[in-house]
Order: sequence, then C-alpha cells, then structure tokens
Amino acid sequence: MIGAGRLDVAQRRRALKTRDAWWTVLVIDPLAMRVLPLLVGAPALTPLRMTGFAAALGAGSVALFATGHLVLGAVLFELRFFVDCLDGKLARLRGTTSARGAFADLTADVVLVSGAIAGLGWYLGHERGVPFELPAAVLFASLVLFWLILYDLGHPVPGRAGVPPAAAPRGLDGWLARRRLERLPRTIEVETGLLFLAPLTRSTEVLVVVSLLALAYYVLAAVALFVVLYRRLGNQVPVAVPDRDQADGWR
Repeated sequence: MIGAGRLDVAQRRRALKTRDAWWTVLVIDPLAMRVLPLLVGAPALTPLRMTGFAAALGAGSVALFATGHLVLGAVLFELRFFVDCLDGKLARLRGTTSARGAFADLTADVVLVSGAIAGLGWYLGHERGVPFELPAAVLFASLVLFWLILYDLGHPVPGRAGVPPAAAPRGLDGWLARRRLERLPRTIEVETGLLFLAPLTRSTEVLVVVSLLALAYYVLAAVALFVVLYRRLGNQVPVAVPDRDQADGWR
C-alpha cells in the first residue's frame, strides 16, 4: 500500500506517461511525484473531483486575467495545470482511468485555456491598447488547433491496433524518448509561455511578442495537422451521416 512516502519504480511508471511535454517532464513531474503519494492515501480525493478543482482554479484565472490581475491570474492558471496533471497521474496509479474522466479533463482543458486566452486578450485590448485583432487571432487559431486535435483523437487510424509496435527511436529522438520528452515542444509550452510566464512580467511588450509567437505556433501546427488528417482520410470510406432534417429532429 502506498503511504505518505515515495513511490517505487513500478508505481512511478504507472503514474507517468511514456513521453510528455517538456514543461511537464522537467518542471511539473518532479513536484507532482512528491505530492502524489499523499493523494493516493486520501480516498476522498478522486481524480474527477480534482478535475473539478482544477476547473475552478482555471475559471478564477480567466476572471483575474480579464480584470487585469495578471500575476494572480498566471499563478492560478499554473496551479490549475499542476492539479490537472495530478488527476491523470492519480487515476493511472489507482487504475481508475475512465472515458468519462478523460472527457471531463479534455473539456475543461479546451474551455479554460481558450477562456484564459480570451480573458487576457480582453484586458490587453481594453486597457493596454493592444489591437484586438491580435488576441482575437490567437484565440481563433488556438480553437482551430484544438478542434483538429479533438478530431484526431476521435478518429484513430483504421487497423492501427493490429500494427506491430514501431522500432525503438534512435539518435536525437531516442535520447529524448529515454528522458520521456516529446520530439518537439507542443501546446503546453505555448500555453505556459502565454498564460503563465509572460503575464508574470506584466510587460505589454513581452505579452505582445509572446502572443505573436503563440499565434505563429497555432497557425503552423493547425496547418500541419490538417495536412496529416487530410492525407490520412483520403483513402477512407466516408461514414454515413444523417441529413440536416434528421439532425434537426434530434435537438
């Protein structure tokens, strides 16, 4: 039984993902592994309740960003992310992962990250004189990328289950894989820069530059993922869908 001590090697392997975002692996996981043993011994702290707590923190960060409390908003946003990481680790360690939990977690992520971008953008445009077109473009591009990611998750490659596992990565990718790092920084690093690190500076110039970098990332990532999905779907048989009259009747 896991107490308030440290996790053993097998428990750590269950709790941690094989590969994860750089920020998560290098910054969040070392802290999470110290807190996780305390949570496992508390049955009242279920992963779903922790997801709800993380959502409450995220909602608070949205309100703080929109009202100009940038530092507090950034701190709450990062606390949300920390708790959000803990709920998945706790579920994997207890063996209680579920489709419902994954759905709640993913929904909260999309709503709260986009809400934080909108809240911060509202403040920058309303109080700092930043053209509204910039935060609006960042929000739109992020939502497009989120939608493509969700589509990708909901449409796995046919026959993938029967494909033998790929060979172990080599070279730089192998070096990264042994350290559990993804091949490249992803949305988590962008969100950390835009909604945590940049707001801590309270500098309009820094926030504008990071917003431009975030916009460039979201656009390029969305285009790249669109191309991947478009090519993948090229040889697939389309799934029959109800016509508009039938769909309206379901509402």
